[in-house]
Amino acid sequence: MSLNDAPTADAAGFSRSRFAGRARRPWALIGAALLLAVLSFVLWVKWRDSRTRADRLQAELQQVYAEAELLRTQAVRAQQRVTQLERDLRVLAAGEGASTPASTKTRRPR
Repeated sequence: MSLNDAPTADAAGFSRSRFAGRARRPWALIGAALLLAVLSFVLWVKWRDSRTRADRLQAELQQVYAEAELLRTQAVRAQQRVTQLERDLRVLAAGEGASTPASTKTRRPR
């Protein structure tokens, strides 16, 4: 009879020879693997949400740039129009001044 065959009793009264053939499960490793799986899933969900938000912000930024360019173009056109109107007004004023003497100019009522 060997040492493993002899039934020994521990403090709870269980026989060690009955559990000697069965391997113990590494519960710490199983728990760590499950924790890793859960954390990986949470990380993937958060990454997907942040990626979606980044895409939305990128689209909004492109829209803002397009609107800013449109406003800039409108401002340049308006400035060109003002410059052209001022030039036309100076030409008209110079044309009126040459055709009428200074003493006969009429003043507009205020």
